[in-house]
Amino acid sequence: MITYVDQKFYTIKIMSLLRIATRNSPLALWQANFVKQKLEHEHPDMEVVIVSMTTEGDQLIDRSLSEVGGKALFLKELEVSLLNNETDIAVHSMKDVPVSLPQGLGIAVVCERADPRDALVSNNYQNLYALPDGAKVGTSSQRRIAQLKNAFPQLEFVELRGNVNTRLARLDDGDCDAIILAAAGLIRLGFIHRIKQFITPELCLPAVGQGTIGIECRSDDDVTKSLIRPLHCRESALYLSAERAMNAVLDGGCQSPIGGYAEVVKGKVRMRGMVGKLDGSRIIISNMTSENLSEAHAKRLGQKVASDLIQQGAGKILNGGVVKKPSVNSSGKPVVILTRQAKFLGNMASILETLGFQSMAIETQQIEPVFNEKLLRLFRNLDRFTDIVFVSRNAIELGMSMIQQQQSSISTSTRVMAVGAETAKHLYKYGIDALFPDHGTGADALLSVNQLSDLTARNILVVRGAGGIEWPAEEMRNRGAEVEHADVYIQKLASGGRERFDRMLTEHNQIHGVFLHSATSATNFMHFVKHDLERFEDTILVVGSERIGAVARKKGWQGNIRVAQSPSNKHMMITFSDSTTAKPVS
Repeated sequence: MITYVDQKFYTIKIMSLLRIATRNSPLALWQANFVKQKLEHEHPDMEVVIVSMTTEGDQLIDRSLSEVGGKALFLKELEVSLLNNETDIAVHSMKDVPVSLPQGLGIAVVCERADPRDALVSNNYQNLYALPDGAKVGTSSQRRIAQLKNAFPQLEFVELRGNVNTRLARLDDGDCDAIILAAAGLIRLGFIHRIKQFITPELCLPAVGQGTIGIECRSDDDVTKSLIRPLHCRESALYLSAERAMNAVLDGGCQSPIGGYAEVVKGKVRMRGMVGKLDGSRIIISNMTSENLSEAHAKRLGQKVASDLIQQGAGKILNGGVVKKPSVNSSGKPVVILTRQAKFLGNMASILETLGFQSMAIETQQIEPVFNEKLLRLFRNLDRFTDIVFVSRNAIELGMSMIQQQQSSISTSTRVMAVGAETAKHLYKYGIDALFPDHGTGADALLSVNQLSDLTARNILVVRGAGGIEWPAEEMRNRGAEVEHADVYIQKLASGGRERFDRMLTEHNQIHGVFLHSATSATNFMHFVKHDLERFEDTILVVGSERIGAVARKKGWQGNIRVAQSPSNKHMMITFSDSTTAKPVS
């Protein structure tokens, strides 16, 4: 049992059990057990258990990863378990972790990096140079194919999926003449004797994060962070910061033909980046160094490498031969940034145009649907619930879609509630007349409605995004209700958001306004522009509630904030056009 003292609030918390989420593949279980043993050594009185699970990516072994969404498919179930407080940490191979993580989660610990190189395994050939013309080489990595086709155009590369044991079995069955795997995985599983060649970075740059184990946990879970902190390796975190910063600017997934490798050479951080065409006809390389050994400088180094690659033509390669040209503000009109999902913007752009502004839509978050047996079971048995609460339009669209897929329906005797007028209006499109607060929006406004003052014997289902705030459910329980959550989506930072904001700031000198409709959009917006806040000193930040404004202030916004009556497009636009009707946030 571990006693944790919170120095700020002087409260004592007890943690006797720590739960590790992991995939149930042999390599993933090795990594989880590695972390488990390290934690047991650091905290001998604490019980550490492994919670293994099969992910969507583990089940789709008949198609290439680039076809089905990349390696993020291997993480979704693990991250949902974290957000639902079913586990405390998730252990990942960092080369499989996308740049954007779900809201409320973060990589808290980076373990010491193992061998980051790729390795050749073959039963008949000693190295790549010994392979005959037409030899079949198995790999699922576009990065490896691009680089090795460039160096060995006579070889044939074939798709190879499955865990390490499965791939070795395919080699032994004669499906391939050789296969290429990460050296670290082979070594960890005891297959070092099968490696014929360690492929140098000069021949094939590794994947971003290759050889590195990362530990993900809830961002606000300071107790767990303190327990796992002894496993953190500063030098490996330095490498990872540079590599992932490069990948973020390039907007690359783990299945893009992108390589990145950082190391310390003679007291300097050296970062090499690569973007290649899949047919091997062109490879672009950038190589830069930094004398400062801080993570912040390593991140900037990675961004510089990415910029250099883009200048050399990486964007054209990654975008399928088409250079994406951002729009230029030739009109000279002041710019207003709209951060809401495009499908919910309505006619805001045309209204702003009428008012003399140029709108720019830059989404700060992306919504990823969640499908699991728990949700299907909930939606198949809706008659158990006396009340259903929808917290957002995304919750409505995804929740109603799943209800329809299960051929279920909401009974006319069930009381349906919405957190605001805009959400209720969206429910009406589905033929549902929902209860909603007369004034304000959000959970606090809904809970102030008279009909909800006594919830004795009510059974309430809250349809929301994973990682949503917990206090409304606790308050409902305090009023006598039983409450369950249906987490139908995950909120992630918008992929490539930082690059789009950088481009916008390069092209436009005057940013007159920014619209933020939710606390999540405020958090993500501040994440993207935190290093450029001086550019927004004269910008009006229009927010949909006091809470959203408070989040922006907490994250460092120093400029003007105006609070709309609600996050609806109508009220946000009224507040922007006539800011004297809104209340500044102190």
